[in-house]
Amino acid sequence: MTKPTFIWDFDGTLVDSYPAILESLEATYQHFQIPFDRVAVENYILEKSTGDLLLDLEKSYGVSFEELKKKQSVEKAARDDSIVLMPRAKEVLEWTKQEGVQNFIYTHKGATTESVLQRLGISDYFTEVITSADGFKRKPHPEAIDFLISTYGLAPQSTVYIGDRYLDMALAKKAGIQSLNLNQPSDSFNRKIEHLEEIISLFS
Repeated sequence: MTKPTFIWDFDGTLVDSYPAILESLEATYQHFQIPFDRVAVENYILEKSTGDLLLDLEKSYGVSFEELKKKQSVEKAARDDSIVLMPRAKEVLEWTKQEGVQNFIYTHKGATTESVLQRLGISDYFTEVITSADGFKRKPHPEAIDFLISTYGLAPQSTVYIGDRYLDMALAKKAGIQSLNLNQPSDSFNRKIEHLEEIISLFS
């Protein structure tokens, strides 16, 4: 079997960070006196993204996207200590190390990503970590994936993006690479997994 290369999403894939994200959004809504419906907001960011949500708030409430993003980023960074690893994530990463599988991260999370990786003890498993601070076009635009493929000479046919949202699956499709997804249904280019440890059996 050809050795794969994994590009990981971060929030909701490698780490359980949605409680912290929702708390940061609630604080942002309160700051700008916007009504907050936790269930509706959670469903929205799972289906689309936090960025899309803030753009919608800009249109609906007249608060600039940049102001919303700045406030939410501050609130989210303040909650980074509450982020924990997804079940079996460390086990899967250790397996990749033993097998010589290269790992990358491409996430919309900002510059504090590295400090979270360090705290969780998984920073050394990744060759490169791309965050929103690097300035690439946002998912599902494939610019960041194209950069990794070009820079590291990755083979698209054996490169896999691992995520948890439709946005992640769409990104993989646009980049011409394989997709594994914790929530999206299997189809011709995506395979749904229930748990991260399935990755080991799929590629062993």
